[in-house]
Amino acid sequence: MSLGSREALGAGSPPSLNVGHLFPTIVLADGRLRIPTELPPDPLCRPVRLEDLELDDELAESGATIEYTLASLRRMAALLVQSGSATQERDEPYVTHPACPYPLLRCTLPNLPAPQPTHTLDIHFLDTHEVYRTHVHGLVWALQSPRLPQLSKRWSSSSAGVAGEQTALLPVVTLELPHRPAWPLLHRYLYDGSPAQLLNNLLTTPTPLPPPTSSATPGGQALSAAQQRDLDSLLIRLMRVREVWLDAAALELSDVALWATLRRAWDVLVADLGELAADIPGSKIPGRNEEAV
Repeated sequence: MSLGSREALGAGSPPSLNVGHLFPTIVLADGRLRIPTELPPDPLCRPVRLEDLELDDELAESGATIEYTLASLRRMAALLVQSGSATQERDEPYVTHPACPYPLLRCTLPNLPAPQPTHTLDIHFLDTHEVYRTHVHGLVWALQSPRLPQLSKRWSSSSAGVAGEQTALLPVVTLELPHRPAWPLLHRYLYDGSPAQLLNNLLTTPTPLPPPTSSATPGGQALSAAQQRDLDSLLIRLMRVREVWLDAAALELSDVALWATLRRAWDVLVADLGELAADIPGSKIPGRNEEAV
């Protein structure tokens, strides 16, 4: 749910991480492109450590590893995503409690055979200045991002409401991330951990494409409608890979499969761009840090 402003950001939010310098923009201010043939080196992010998390007693005493616990949660990915989407916030003021450092939001929980969301995230996207609210299963996030260990601590507050509906007070945690358009892809990957699904989403032609623009080659020849459409499609997908890369870097994810999937997607798209450029007079695929019109 989009809140449309930054008003929901409050005290206790994790610090933002300035990662833009790690992967500069591929579209320059004057409209020229700068497309590296390879992605930057993977960020060196430290893995999450169990000792940094406040786990429920039952889970802590089980001796389960991070990998085992995360794999168990990912087997329920579809149900977890569904339960988060179906959770509805109530039109009530925030609640405070001395035992919780975050404002508490009363929500109605869905009647689904899956663990219920434990936290509400208000994500401030720096590119759109939008605050996006999502109800999440905190442990899924805490096990993957060292920026969010507080999401491992569950606030137990469920209660029965009217007609037997279940409500809960969910802590509202705020977070800053660089890019909004990439968020659905990374959000889904955090839950299901599927490199194949992520790769497919990154390579699929976006719909709808923006209205075609008239472009010319360096030699002054106008592109055909088909060439312009193909070029726009490839540029959007390249930008999406970059945006997922930067959001993942901001979360300090150490997932090796994630970074490998982003590299593979980039390689495929750059190769496709090279084939397209071969049919456009005067164009070429630049090397790292070179610029192309």
